[in-house]
Amino acid sequence: MEIKTLLLDIGGVVLLTNPEFWTYLHQQHGAPENVEQLFYGHDSPWGACRTGLMTYDEYTREMARQLDMDPAELIRLRRQMEWIVNVPMTQWVRQQRNQGLEVIAISNADDRLEQHLREFGVVDLFDHIINSARVGFAKPDPEIYQAALKATATPPELCLFVDDRIRNMPPAEDLGIQTWVYTDFEAFSQGIETLLDIGS
Repeated sequence: MEIKTLLLDIGGVVLLTNPEFWTYLHQQHGAPENVEQLFYGHDSPWGACRTGLMTYDEYTREMARQLDMDPAELIRLRRQMEWIVNVPMTQWVRQQRNQGLEVIAISNADDRLEQHLREFGVVDLFDHIINSARVGFAKPDPEIYQAALKATATPPELCLFVDDRIRNMPPAEDLGIQTWVYTDFEAFSQGIETLLDIGS
């Protein structure tokens, strides 16, 4: 296979959830053991936040209310602890981008995504950022994949979408985009180089 453009998920691929964050909320603030589900489950306010109907701060204040926490403290903890950089993956992406691969972020995220990427020092990895909170559509809605394709001149068949959620793949495949389910960097690195003729 050949690719010219990489459509790259952020959470679970570029940035990884820090399990210590959820443990800290549980042990130090009395949050339930399923606190991550409370934040990102189907019935949480995350659905509104990721489509731009709530800001990052509004969402965090609502979660602080549910956890009986000081909102400013939860905002501080989220920024300091919730995510960690997937270093080997970002190094691989930077190497490929330096060799001419176009990279587009396609993420279900809040309105602080771009700022978070700057704070983590990885915003320069991306030629474009398709943020669900900005476009109003979240994966697996086909509209967000179409927004990514509009940001590039590359035809769908020469794009590769990398995401850690299998459920997000079918709409991309329906548009002719190649897909890869990310589990961990070791599996990714072992398979991707042999399968893809990158940027040639």
